[in-house]
Formats: sequence, C-alpha cells, structure tokens
Amino acid sequence: MTERETKLERILSDAFRGGELRRRELRLTVREAAYIRRRLPVRLVPLGPGGDKTWYEIIFQGAEQ
Repeated sequence: MTERETKLERILSDAFRGGELRRRELRLTVREAAYIRRRLPVRLVPLGPGGDKTWYEIIFQGAEQ
C-alpha cells in the first residue's frame, strides 16, 4: 500500500468511525474515488462538477436509501 493509499484509508476510517455512520460526503480526487470503488462495497455519487477534487457522497451497502 502506498503512502497516499494509507492516508486515504485513515481518512475513511476517521469519517466512518464506529460504524454508526453509513453515508458521508468527502472531497476526493478521481484517483481516490476509483481506489475506494475497488476496495469497498460502496456507492459513490459525485455531487458537483469535477476539478482537482470533487465532493462525493459515499454510501455503504446496506445504508438506508
């Protein structure tokens, strides 16, 4: 795992600490979003136009719709 991936894993862990939160909004690069899609059972919804970083809603499978 690269340093960048380790940092992203830490950010996700902090954002979803305890497991009670199943949806969050985070600013991610396209590369970070692709990494998350490959590694986790989530749905990522871009919330705005792209740029360096875009806001994404991250919804874990099983979260209420």
